[in-house]
Amino acid sequence: MKNTHKIHRLSILPLAVATAFAWADNEESYELEQIHVRSERISAKPIEDFREFEKSNATDLKDVLSDQVAVQFGGGNGLSQHITLRGMGADQIDYVVDNASTDATSIFHHQGRFMLDPAMVKIVKIEKGTGSASSGIGATSGRIIAETVDAKDLLRDGKNYGFRVRGGGGTNSGYFGGAAIYGKSDNGILDGIFQGNWVHEKSYRGGDGYVSADGTDKIKNSNLGNRSYLAKINLNPNEDWTVGVKHSREENYGMRNLREEFYFATDNDNPYYKHRIQDNSNLYLKGRNAGFLSNIDANIYRIAAKHKLYSANPSTPQTETLGANLNLSSKLGDNHTLKYGLNYRNEEGVQTSGSPYKQEKDDFKAYIEGLWGFGKNQQWTVTTGLSYDHFEMKSAGNATPSVSDGYISPNVGLIWDATDNLSFALTHNYATRSPRFYEIQLTGGSVALDPDLKSERSRNTELNVKWQWQGLSLDASYFNQKIKDLTNYGGGGRSGQPISLYSGGNLKNKGYEVNMGYKWRGLKARVGMAYSDPKINGSTADVVQTAIPMGRQWLTSLSYTFEKPSLEIGWRGRYAESSSYLSAASNRGGGDVVNRAGYGVHDIFVNWQPSGKDDFNINLSVDNLFDKNYRSQSQRAGVNAMPEPGRDVRLNLTYRF
Repeated sequence: MKNTHKIHRLSILPLAVATAFAWADNEESYELEQIHVRSERISAKPIEDFREFEKSNATDLKDVLSDQVAVQFGGGNGLSQHITLRGMGADQIDYVVDNASTDATSIFHHQGRFMLDPAMVKIVKIEKGTGSASSGIGATSGRIIAETVDAKDLLRDGKNYGFRVRGGGGTNSGYFGGAAIYGKSDNGILDGIFQGNWVHEKSYRGGDGYVSADGTDKIKNSNLGNRSYLAKINLNPNEDWTVGVKHSREENYGMRNLREEFYFATDNDNPYYKHRIQDNSNLYLKGRNAGFLSNIDANIYRIAAKHKLYSANPSTPQTETLGANLNLSSKLGDNHTLKYGLNYRNEEGVQTSGSPYKQEKDDFKAYIEGLWGFGKNQQWTVTTGLSYDHFEMKSAGNATPSVSDGYISPNVGLIWDATDNLSFALTHNYATRSPRFYEIQLTGGSVALDPDLKSERSRNTELNVKWQWQGLSLDASYFNQKIKDLTNYGGGGRSGQPISLYSGGNLKNKGYEVNMGYKWRGLKARVGMAYSDPKINGSTADVVQTAIPMGRQWLTSLSYTFEKPSLEIGWRGRYAESSSYLSAASNRGGGDVVNRAGYGVHDIFVNWQPSGKDDFNINLSVDNLFDKNYRSQSQRAGVNAMPEPGRDVRLNLTYRF
């Protein structure tokens, strides 16, 4: 048995895009090369996820992360989906693409925040809990980290150019397609890729027994169109340096309910046509082995999002983010690594209808982090970190036009590699998150800032155990997190009162996660379980932006891969235990008992590579095999949550030359 260890962030889990068995899908998951950096814990290497994407029918982030038991999505598709990570809502989670992130995308609290086309992505990672000093701005409750694909990832051996085409559809999900063309110069100094993709999702059918108000089994206004493109050029003077530029656009559009995460079974929620557009431009530099600098990762970026609303009173709420990062690391002898850098982000949010009052925020972070290896064969690793975060928030037309503050956050951790196959990690991390904007769509007037408005401050203690033996693998963790000075607001909405932002409330969350896997020849099996218990001010709160109470979540999977023919067959089960709690706000009431129904959903799939290679994949799957009628627990509670789709037979063909 060979061994590898974990890098600085002790709760980071490399993921593949997107089959149900990605956690145990890599041959190297259990025979890993020795890496003499004792700051890493035992962990499966990231699979080349674009190849896993080619074997799947994933069309959105929900499909990509469907095999992660601690990550849950609300119902529907597109922006009707609300994501939770360890029960923490979307406003507590960062979404980072190519080291570019924004905290200002909460256009409307009835919509999700994240957009992702899996066809653009090389790898996706999940960072759970409060981040270390080097985790970037606002990493209080976890991050979803994606890197877009490069030409060199898709090029086949010996080829200087290539293309990829993909197409498919489903009986209950519509159809999709896309194409990419890519290449490099003969000497490899220049490479580039351009790709475009589209998805047409029809109004889907609910599960067995679901009947809407008009007597059909259709979920009205769940149809959605998506289109995206990616253009990327890299200049590689030598194997250690890359300078590149990238631009991508993602859009979704369709007739949608006003409150997209709800479904009232009729048209009484004022549906109208919506069109959301998000552009991401990035200029980056990556280097290594530059004297004292072991690694350099720098970029400047712009993210612009606008949400066109074609209602009786049309408007286009929009946000813009400009940012820059300089992340460096240096080796100190053979056993130690020092990481340090600067992060900056400027964000603006404007509602174009009514008085165009603007919200604006600047975030700045400086950090230093040490990874210190000690003992025989570096059996012990101590991690230390310190960061300084400062924010300034502005809102025009107020008695308090701006507020600002700064905080120092320490981090410490200890990793013990007890044996080549057993590792323990204990971390105690602090991080801050500056106040969020008030939702842009509802800011028809000014937003008042409380003079005592503060950053949210998170503290998280986590214990992790990893064990591997033969084909068996175990990963278990327990966490205890507290966030104080939650960003809150008063007035606005139906009250007709002026909107004000202030700091008020504490959030506590504790829980655990266990994943077990087994691999023997072509057989792969996994079982996972996750539980979290978020509470605001000591009580369970059904607040979709901040915390979602859920029952215990389970995931099981089993697959077998044949060599001849090159064929993989598999099954996945996802389960949620029922739960009930006393809610402070349920269906606009107070003190109601909320019962959340449990459910079990099963999927099966077959992937066939006719040539015996990965150049051509035919994927057939049946999602929700038994046509279960259910509503995800990662959504606001009650009977009005968006129902999930019923049975869907999906076929996908991908060819890469």
